[in-house]
Parts: sequence; structure tokens; C-alpha cells
Amino acid sequence: MSGSASDKSDLRDSGHDSPGATPLSSASGEGNFNSRSLLVAANACMFVFGAVLLLMGSLLPSLQVSYAQAGNLGAFPLAGILAATVLVGPILDLIGAKPVLAVALALISAALALMPELHSYGALAGSAFAYGLGGGLLNTAANALVADLSAAGRAAALNLLGFFFSLGAISAPLALSSLGGNLSATMVLRGLAILCLLIFALVVALRFPQAARAGTSLRMLLAVLRHPAIWLLAALLFFESGNENCMFVWSGKIVADTLHVLPRQANMALVALSAALAAGRLMAVLWLKWIGNRGTIWLSTTVVVAGSLVALNTTHLAAMVVGMLIIGLGLSAIFPTALGMASDLFPAETGTVFGAIIAVALVGGTSGPKIAGWAASHSPGRVLLIPVFAAAAVAALTAALGKRNGHRLRPTSA
Repeated sequence: MSGSASDKSDLRDSGHDSPGATPLSSASGEGNFNSRSLLVAANACMFVFGAVLLLMGSLLPSLQVSYAQAGNLGAFPLAGILAATVLVGPILDLIGAKPVLAVALALISAALALMPELHSYGALAGSAFAYGLGGGLLNTAANALVADLSAAGRAAALNLLGFFFSLGAISAPLALSSLGGNLSATMVLRGLAILCLLIFALVVALRFPQAARAGTSLRMLLAVLRHPAIWLLAALLFFESGNENCMFVWSGKIVADTLHVLPRQANMALVALSAALAAGRLMAVLWLKWIGNRGTIWLSTTVVVAGSLVALNTTHLAAMVVGMLIIGLGLSAIFPTALGMASDLFPAETGTVFGAIIAVALVGGTSGPKIAGWAASHSPGRVLLIPVFAAAAVAALTAALGKRNGHRLRPTSA
């Protein structure tokens, strides 16, 4: 795959020149599936993943468990997500997204429908792990499907998918908050379970593209992971995911401890961060057209640094909230755009590559808040240096990927 000297034609279209790439229409038979219907299904799946990712945090206040058990219940869904992400990548390339999405939706629906009837810690832990496992399958499969269907603009399509994730991520906490009115946890859980069944029916009814590497040996498929570009992208997402999770966990705490305001005032920072993350992914569709993939990531990292500097150099709540909003806008496009770059580079092994780099990103996501805890032990304001250093790392890794783009990036295993 030959590179381009123009930022606008960087990694975005690199997959089309690849000798190992298989056009989607020829892989599955042109006209045998409806891309728009499949994209609707994928976006609905990502909405569900967003909802279940933050679900346990919203449920814990209503559960009669100890602090230690609460911590474990918060970890079980993440353990399930990580386990599924590590395992599912090659399966997607070998058998396609349809069976993976169907199994994931059925697993999540069953786990959520049963949770209101579970009263022991062990049963709740098993259910949490099960819906986390389904969530990990859903996340990787939906991203891989959208990337396969959107060869002409993968990064833009994946940013739109990320927008639906953001909508889902705020839906469950919102429904279970005072703003949800009289909705009980049981009603929300069963409502989500029914939604999963409806999407399951849609997935089963639709015709999907054939698996890109059906019939390929697992050993040959995994050989793609020897390519250094994959691990550059994995490192990029490690820093980005750590940065995002750090800010989600610590934004309200930083505001409360540095400005000495009430918790409900401090939570405005988290609201601003979350809203900006969703809005920024919609805006990224335009940025990608104007400045390309690498340009979008570099612009995003610059915005993150600017937001951090605003938050670091103020003692006013309004300005701090504005700083968090700017950080959210900067963070919004990086993860889905990097996934788009990965899919452009390895269009025939999207599932395997996504599984590997998302798994590394999940490790970064667990590391970010812990590093922030160490920084906050010295001074709460120091947590705001983490976005600066993480953004610098993301920008440098993007530059390294750009240098490698001047060479043929396709692995010999294709």
C-alpha cells in the first residue's frame, strides 16, 4: 500500500490499494445485503453497549452489598468485556459479524432480564460478567461491521457509531436518576433486555456480508498481528483510552477538591465532558472531510491540551466547566478515527486487528484513573496534566504512523 504526501489522503484511503484487500461487494455478492439496514443495526448495538458499560455504576446505590463486593461488581463487567474482546477478533474474520452480534444480544438480554430476580452476591456477579462478556462481543463486532461497510469513509462512520455509544452511555444513568421519574431499576433493566431482543430480531432477519477471511487458518490470520503498525495504533489507543477514563472518573472530583464546591456543582464538569464527547463525534464527520484522519487527531490533541490549560489556570467554576467541555471535544474523535485508520490499513483482518488494539485500549482505560489517583495524592490539580501528556503521546504516535505510511503496510499473511 503506497502512502500519500497529502494529509487529506493519508491513511483514510490506504486500504483500497492494498494487494490483500478484498472488496466488500465481491466478498459477499453485490446486492445481497442492505448496507443502510446493517448500519442501523450496528448503531443500535453500540447504543446498547454504551448503556451496559456504565450500568453497574447506576445500579450499585440500590444494591445491598458491602463496599468490597460493590468494587468487585463494578469490575466483573469490565473483566467480561476484556475477555470477549481478546477472543472475538479472529472469530469475526472467520465467521462474520452476524452470529457474534446475535449471541451478544441474547447474552445481554438474558443477563439483564434475570438481574431483578437475583438476590445473592454470587448470582449478581455472574450476571454482571455475562452482560460484560456480551458487551465486549457487541463492541468489537459492531465496530468491525461498520468499518467493513464503510470503505469510502471508515473514520467518519466510526465516529457516528461512537456518537450512538455516547447516547447509550448517558441513557441508563439518566433513566435511573431522579430525571427518570418513577422508573425503577427493574423497569430499566427489563426495558434494556426487551430492546436487545428487538435488535436481535433485526440482526437475525438481515443478510450480512460474508466473512472476509472465511476458510483461512487461524495461524495465518493471527500472523497479521506481527505488523508494527498495529502496535503503534494499540499504543495510541492505550493513551487515549486512559485519558478518557481518567477524565470521566476524576473530572467532578477535580472540580470539587480544587474549587471547594458542592458535589452537584462539581458534576456539571462531568455533564459538560460527556455532552462534548457526543457532540464532538458528530462534528468530526466534517473535520475528517476537511483535514483527513491524521489532521483530525492532531487537531483533537491540540484541543485537549488547550482545554487542560484552561482548567489548570482558573479558580472559577464556569471556566473550569468550559475547560472540561473543551477537553471532551478534543477527546471525542480520537478513538473512532484511530479505529478507522486501523481498518483502512488492514481491511481484510478488521476483526482480528480491532480485537487486539481494543484489548490494549481497555488496559489503558483501567490504568488512567489509577495514575490520576497517584497524581491527586500530591495535588488534585496535577490530574489535569495527564490529558496534556497523553495528548502529546497520541500526537507523536500519529506522526510515527504517518512516517510508516510511506511504506507498504500490508502484511505478507494476507
